[in-house]
Order: sequence, then C-alpha cells, then structure tokens
Amino acid sequence: MDPDRLARIAEAIGARVGPDPATYPQGVCAAAADLLGVSGAGLTLMTESELGAVWASDPASRTMEDLQFALGEGPALDAFRWGAPALEPSLAGSSRWPFFGPQAVGLGVEAVFSLPLQVGVICLGALNLFRDCPGFLSQDELADALVLADVVTGDLIDLQAQGMLHWAPSDYQGQRARVHQATGMVSVQIGADMTSALARLRAYAFVNEMSIFEVADMVLDRTLRLSPHTLQ
Repeated sequence: MDPDRLARIAEAIGARVGPDPATYPQGVCAAAADLLGVSGAGLTLMTESELGAVWASDPASRTMEDLQFALGEGPALDAFRWGAPALEPSLAGSSRWPFFGPQAVGLGVEAVFSLPLQVGVICLGALNLFRDCPGFLSQDELADALVLADVVTGDLIDLQAQGMLHWAPSDYQGQRARVHQATGMVSVQIGADMTSALARLRAYAFVNEMSIFEVADMVLDRTLRLSPHTLQ
C-alpha cells in the first residue's frame, strides 16, 4: 500500500472524526466526500438477512441509502452480495437497477460507486459514493476509494472488538422498524415468510407509486390489509 496515499487518507479521516469513537462512521462519510470529490457518501453495515446500521455525509446521501432498502436493490446490496465493487458511472444510461436507477436519477444522483467492506470472505457492508454528474472516478480517485474502504473495514473491526462502537441500526425516524413490523403483519395476512411479505410490500409500493414507508404505515394503521394477490 502506497504510504503517501495511506497518509493522505488517514489525514482526511482524522480531520472529520472527533474524539468520540461513536462519531467514526459519520466522520468517514464526510471524509470520503472530501477526499474523493463526490457529492456525498454513505456507509451501510448489513448481514445476509437485513440492511443494518446506516450513516451518510448529508441528507441526500441518506435518502440514497434508504432507497436501496426500500427497493431491495442497488449498488450497496450488490457490493455486499458479490464482495466486489459495484461501479456505475451513468445511472441514466444503465438498466442495472431498474427500480433504484430511475429514482436515484430523479433525485439528482447520476453516478454511484459502492465498495465492499471486506476481510477475506467476510463482508461487513459497503462504502457508497454518490455523484451528481455522470462519469467514472479517476484512476487515483478509485485507488483512494479502495484503500479508504480497506482502512475503514479495519478500523470498524478494531472499534467493535474494543467495545467502542456498537452496530445498532441508525434509524432516526424509526422508518425501518416500522417496515419490519409491517412485514410481520403482512406475513400473517398472506400466509408467507418474511422475505415474501417484504417483497409484497415493495410490489404494492411500486405499483401504487408510493414509498415502502408509506405502505408500512398504512398496514400498521390497519387502513390496508394485503391478500396473497393484492397489488392495488
């Protein structure tokens, strides 16, 4: 690893991370945006079964993170599943994520780059970069991003091992908790497992041009009851 590159990345992180270890993930997102010249950055930790803790450099990037959860697709999910970078320099010209792509473009994001936070075969999540104009990262920017992802992975593992950082879901408005609760209710209504119930919520939201959070609230308020064949 290039020591000059590593020193520059460490300096960028140090400039954004405060003395409290709990500020590390949020600071890393800001550092990534500073260092790589992107519009915003997000950090998502996840497991095979759910999207977990989320941090972002700004509200727009946080929306991008939540959008992937709501739609069940996107670069962070691909980077995590495949253990390889998911790089898309032109969302408008790509059919890679047929639901996420158009909605992201509609919100002003033209390019996305997600890097797995990986050690060996273990993947913790993804570092996600968002750009408001199309175009690839330069060779140096991509090299910086890959090294940054490696550094962040090591730091997160160390902080957790020392008990200085707990990976509780970062859901300030309780949106994801409401979706999980509604998914449980739908699983009973349609007689299916949680995965199928979540897919039904997403399908209903898409067909009716609503967010999954709005549909979840309707289910919880009992103004909507889904059947195995209900989409409208």
